[in-house]
Amino acid sequence: MKFGKDFRNHLDETLPEWRDKFLAYKTLKKLIKHLPQPPPPPAMQDEPLNPAAAAPPLVVLEAWFVRILDEELEKFNDFYVDKEEDFVIRLQELKESIERIRTSRNRAFSSEREFSEEMLEIRKAFVTIHGEMVLLKNYSSLNFAGLVKILKKYDKRTGGWLSLPFSQRALHQPFFTTEPLTRLVHECEANLELLFPLEPEVVEPNQDEAHQQRNPEVSPIRADFVYRSTLAALRAIQGLRRASSTYNPLSLAQFFHGEGADNEYGAVTSENSTSNSLTTSQNNEADYGTDD
Repeated sequence: MKFGKDFRNHLDETLPEWRDKFLAYKTLKKLIKHLPQPPPPPAMQDEPLNPAAAAPPLVVLEAWFVRILDEELEKFNDFYVDKEEDFVIRLQELKESIERIRTSRNRAFSSEREFSEEMLEIRKAFVTIHGEMVLLKNYSSLNFAGLVKILKKYDKRTGGWLSLPFSQRALHQPFFTTEPLTRLVHECEANLELLFPLEPEVVEPNQDEAHQQRNPEVSPIRADFVYRSTLAALRAIQGLRRASSTYNPLSLAQFFHGEGADNEYGAVTSENSTSNSLTTSQNNEADYGTDD
């Protein structure tokens, strides 16, 4: 399957408020198709080149295209940092809620059912934030993968060599530096594994519609969106991982091979990317089937 189709499918299934935060892949691809191609070598020209009709110098074209990509990087970074900060706050609030409920259990609840319902809401909130954290890791991966493919298309169209330096710069952007996010994911998992299994009295109570609407942040609709969005992202990343058996430092498949235990979600980030290999050749790349 083409990367462009997977990317579109993921946008269709992701959280609505996230959709305009992704790479403008389709727009950039159309833009590249309208860029002037480099003139043929002098020996292949039938008549002298008209200077007035000549394409703009490559250095001018590249500077213009880099400004467009820089705006995309700024969009990624702003969204990623904002979400990461939001996760820190929400996770801390959940931990405080657990402590408050457990310390006031004997005097603040009229029944075991009321206590169970409170703990169930907190567990749902943990599950939801965990899904959004994983989705943000995949956001990082898919945007970087799309950026690499756009750079390839630009180089192929113009004869330039922008892929290598710009990819190296993208590797060090905040949206691709996910070590703090990974620690938050693991902290969230630790809370789910250690706290709630120790609460056997927390059972699924019968919930009416009013109870489900009490906390919209963990509503069934929201949880379903997070679940489907994560699956769509993972499908795209699995396709990238299977894409190529031919080694190339900028082949997308190289970024998705050999993930360690800290990357069980399939995301490729600065933690596990082959950044050192980006300094070598870009030739002989074969990735993701038919390019799109």
